[in-house]
Amino acid sequence: MRLFLRRPASSRPSVRRPLGRPLTVAALVAALWAPVAQAQSIFHLPSNYMGRFGTSEIAYTTATGYGVRYLPLPTEPDIRLSIVKQANYWEINVGSRVNDTTLAGGVYFNGYTAAEGIPRMEYTHNSDVGVQYSALVQGEGLHSHLSGGDAFRIMQGRVRVLGTLGVAVQAETVAPYGQAEVSGGFSKTFGVVNAYLGTTARTYVFPVQGQVQGSVDVYLAASASPVQGLTLAASHFERYVGGTVAIPDFGVSRYEETNLTALYRFPKQDRLLAPGAVRARASRTWTSGYTYVWLDTLFDVRGLPSLVGPGVGYQFGPGGTDSRWLFTLITLGR
Repeated sequence: MRLFLRRPASSRPSVRRPLGRPLTVAALVAALWAPVAQAQSIFHLPSNYMGRFGTSEIAYTTATGYGVRYLPLPTEPDIRLSIVKQANYWEINVGSRVNDTTLAGGVYFNGYTAAEGIPRMEYTHNSDVGVQYSALVQGEGLHSHLSGGDAFRIMQGRVRVLGTLGVAVQAETVAPYGQAEVSGGFSKTFGVVNAYLGTTARTYVFPVQGQVQGSVDVYLAASASPVQGLTLAASHFERYVGGTVAIPDFGVSRYEETNLTALYRFPKQDRLLAPGAVRARASRTWTSGYTYVWLDTLFDVRGLPSLVGPGVGYQFGPGGTDSRWLFTLITLGR
């Protein structure tokens, strides 16, 4: 839009402008303002911005570093930033999940004792049904792959079937592969108890190397709220495996884990600082022999999007070895 400020006809001088060079001050201003306007359309507080903090994590332990993970940026697409100082490197990455598509890149956590982080770039579309595709490039000896496939549902939508073809590279191995996966779940309510049973059967085939691996996952979960503010939850996971894989990252092994949680949320109080919740957690990894117990105390601080507070835990190692205290700072969605 052009704006022209006109003098009265009697006061305008009779000056002829050169042809092809009209007065375009407004157009120039609009051109200069366009990038700013575009940035404002992206960088503003979306309506659900504060709720995104519920999945953010504050890292404050000797095991997982010091910093923040999955910090939401004030953008319309849900972009998350992680910055954590590890012992020997910085864990810095950014990613977004929009319309069943993940786009992420940076340096990622590489275990508790690794000297370097994992450089990674990923572009993956894995919707519930329909076309699937993924491109992943990783460093530090991990695998990279390029794949595509399709997913659909059967049995009135209760069972999901996935088929994928791709090629993966790890170390000196280049392996075309096929993946088939069938998963489903069933939930039922018994009074105040909500129960869930889920299973996944998965097969990887590597025709060039002549290797096949199959696995079956079984997941059981139950939760209940016997009184207002109190939530009790329990879950158990089992994985059974047979066969071998040409790409080590695709390989899984026998696994068994149990988790118990009791969470009590205090009634909301209109105060600057108020009790938010207390939570007791216990987990047992049966296949490795580790047991963890945690007690979390969370506070409701006015102006913060999530409850926040300290967590104190203890790690019981297998056979009495590798046992130690654990300390962390945690957040919990309101």
